[in-house]
Amino acid sequence: MAVKMNFTDNFKVLFPVDGSVSVEKISDSYRITLTPSGVPVREVRVKWFFDTSFMKKILADSWGVAKGDLGWKAPDFNKKAEWYFLAFDGEKTTGYGVKTGCRSFCSWQLSEDGVTLVCDTRSGGEGVELKAPLVCAEAVFYESKSDETPYEASKSFCKIMCEKPNLPKRPIYGFNTWYYTYGNITRESVMGDARLCARLAGMVDKNAPRPLMVIDDGWNKNGIYTGTKYNGGPFAPNDNFKDMKSVAEDISALGCDPGIWIRPLLVLDELLPDIPGECYSENQDFPTKGKVLDPTTEGAKDYIRTLVSGMADCGYKLIKHDFTCPDLMGNDFIKPNVTRDGWHLKDRTKTNAEVLMDLYTLIQDAAKGAHIIGCNVYNHLAAGIHDIVRSGCDTSGKDWNVTKKYGINCLVYRLCQNKNFLITDADCAAFTDKVPTELNLRFAELISFTDSAFFISAASGILTTKDEERLMEMYRRASLFNNEMTPVDWMDTEIPTEFIYDGKLYKYDWN
Repeated sequence: MAVKMNFTDNFKVLFPVDGSVSVEKISDSYRITLTPSGVPVREVRVKWFFDTSFMKKILADSWGVAKGDLGWKAPDFNKKAEWYFLAFDGEKTTGYGVKTGCRSFCSWQLSEDGVTLVCDTRSGGEGVELKAPLVCAEAVFYESKSDETPYEASKSFCKIMCEKPNLPKRPIYGFNTWYYTYGNITRESVMGDARLCARLAGMVDKNAPRPLMVIDDGWNKNGIYTGTKYNGGPFAPNDNFKDMKSVAEDISALGCDPGIWIRPLLVLDELLPDIPGECYSENQDFPTKGKVLDPTTEGAKDYIRTLVSGMADCGYKLIKHDFTCPDLMGNDFIKPNVTRDGWHLKDRTKTNAEVLMDLYTLIQDAAKGAHIIGCNVYNHLAAGIHDIVRSGCDTSGKDWNVTKKYGINCLVYRLCQNKNFLITDADCAAFTDKVPTELNLRFAELISFTDSAFFISAASGILTTKDEERLMEMYRRASLFNNEMTPVDWMDTEIPTEFIYDGKLYKYDWN
């Protein structure tokens, strides 16, 4: 789709200023290339000059998992928009972003006289030491059609930013063990969950893919099962689960496709004597126990490849990998910064963005065709590699307000990426005695309208017969994989309440 805005040719490289940065117009994008100069480079800045006073409302994205604060807001010259943002002038929507798969962490700074693209090219917390030219990003701009709503424009812009999404050919729906157990699981409880999952999918057409039964954290003998907060590797079944291949076979026999959770970058180094010390990252400021691997080293790559392929060989059709964002970058994912200064990866010639995309690719390839859910990953870097990515922070089986903030907000404002970047995962509707069943049924129904990943987590004895009947309809709808939902009041509130599905207006009371 052609870009109609003529102001985009008025730009200037702000940093570096020594001629090592070039900006080349390629069709409707601007390719920003950094050439090695012998000096480590931390960032590149390019500014496009134009009057921004027409922007009345701004919708910005987030680095990785969203924090429940996405929404249309007044322009803020002091806050960066991460990856991309949309602007609305009351009639027309414009978009400013970078194509997915960029090789730097990209953010936008708005000012009265234009927008500045900041490309963070650090390797670890220090400047990258390039050996070859680096295409930092391809900047793209979008102007909505005359009859295009802001929501339609957001989807159109995402299609431009991601040219080749890696989308699953099947719906992603089922059950996850985490939000009623928080790791306190047994082989017997998982089989009970699988029976419930299969029962709820009873209305699904016999020709549709089976639901996914995902075993989350708690199966590993070195993790939460030990009574500690540690949840890393090495991954091996605890005494209760015994053999994960037979667990997968039992789940399959009950009518579900098995899925499993892992944390690939965190390990107990004393239990892995064959991994050389050089394979551990310099940046160890996030984990409370264990050590983080440096994925630019061959030993770390071998460990991760073996872990993921082993799960695939056991018969797991979906592998959920977690925490690579905070483990590698060292920052709690709730915090705004990409990483701290003063550390570097073993391979200092690659940017953090390149290293993460290499890691995602390694995991995807090692999965041998199994679906991958990236949890705590960067959507813009995972798009085109992973087929499913978590939209926001965890929902909750303990506090409905957490689900309201993270689940609903992140579902709605990342929905433009769904089927355009990847399949978004709004996380679970959690059914426990600590949260209102009716509100979670409404949340689950909303997810089922979208073709996002649809998962629930439910404690035994919570769901009534009528609750299960309602969920059966949601499972059936999710299995069709041809749903489209449009938010109505999303420009006025961070927790939208009005939506159109199949020509009908749905109004939800989230309180």
